[in-house]
Amino acid sequence: MDQLISLIIFSLPGLITYFWLQLFGINPVVKHTPTEMVGLTALLWAPTTFFTVIIYDLLFMLISFILNLWKVDLSFLNLTVIVNLSDLNDLSNNLIFLFYYLILSSVFSFFTALIWANYLYREVLNIINKVRINRKIIKLAEDPTVWESFFYRLEEQKEEQLVVEIYKLDKPQDRICGPVIRMSRPFETEKSLIIDSSKGWGESHEYFNYEIKKSYIDTKSGLIINELNVKKPKPKIIT
Repeated sequence: MDQLISLIIFSLPGLITYFWLQLFGINPVVKHTPTEMVGLTALLWAPTTFFTVIIYDLLFMLISFILNLWKVDLSFLNLTVIVNLSDLNDLSNNLIFLFYYLILSSVFSFFTALIWANYLYREVLNIINKVRINRKIIKLAEDPTVWESFFYRLEEQKEEQLVVEIYKLDKPQDRICGPVIRMSRPFETEKSLIIDSSKGWGESHEYFNYEIKKSYIDTKSGLIINELNVKKPKPKIIT
């Protein structure tokens, strides 16, 4: 039971924040060692818990002030203001506190990840890239993986139909063409696509010879995925 409480108080806020960051497309899905995971959880635990404790203390003092005016005694709840880790540890055995702590941690883990993803991440990345350029090293992209750069990076402010052709490097004649219906999310280890090839996209590409906008190449399997620009067809000239 003590281990469960310690996990909720000192690990869960950091873990939730870490998973929010993965969903926001900031950090790639990698297998961390236990030591790395403890370090990441501790770093993310600090800002999330800071906001959680601040709001808890403010709410506690406000509610206590209002109830004191009405002469309502809530001492039986055994709740106190948190000013240090000892107070947090003492309250960890209180089910009412744990309930509100989980709710507040979930809310502020989201906002902590949101602030980092929208504002701080790019500023830190700009500083890192300036240092890399000074050392004559190529800059880091905003996207953590090539998969996200190809399938999740929007060139405009709206999503458009992604039409691709897929073939193996050693079998270029065996091609599949069509719009992508679904694709693996960034945090899935196995990458796969669902393509609608039932509407004659192969024949259409054979006739119009669509322009290739960009290509995704899996150097391990030899798989090639080309994004087709279906807005610029080039009909073949028959002589």
